[in-house]
Amino acid sequence: MLASLGATALIVLTACGGGGEGGDADKGGKGEVASISSPAAGGSAQPSADPDAGRPQIRLDSTQDDINRMMDAWLACLKENGAEKTYKTSPNSPGVKACQGKKPVDPPELDPAKNPDYGDDVRIMVKCMNEHGIKSVVTDGGWGLDDGASLSAPGYDETMTACQVKAFGGDK
Repeated sequence: MLASLGATALIVLTACGGGGEGGDADKGGKGEVASISSPAAGGSAQPSADPDAGRPQIRLDSTQDDINRMMDAWLACLKENGAEKTYKTSPNSPGVKACQGKKPVDPPELDPAKNPDYGDDVRIMVKCMNEHGIKSVVTDGGWGLDDGASLSAPGYDETMTACQVKAFGGDK
């Protein structure tokens, strides 16, 4: 229930944000209300060029609890729309499509296609994790743990978040 309220608040705040040049925010804020423009007669609304626009954004410094809350909101939507068990096998189903806007987006820094320094960042991540006693290795697709037991190491989540910020966040 709280996850749903949090997701709703996020959507409302996201919808109310913004205000670029020439928008209602430029009018001095004298009690004016932003409006949604309708397409011109015969025209159609242009979809956003970014398919991830408006989706919850996971940040490098997001805690596992933050990520879990975002994922819970998405999974609750899938369940409400009858797609909880089929989203992997039926990604184009109406239930999955209805929840696409709630599916969290990974940080762009963790996407090799968007981060030209990804390989160097991975090596910094592995070095940081190893320096904190969590045995990690560089893999073909990024980095991984040398053994699964490290997931239950004391302070794992905090260490992983701190190393991720250090490695991918530009604090090198």
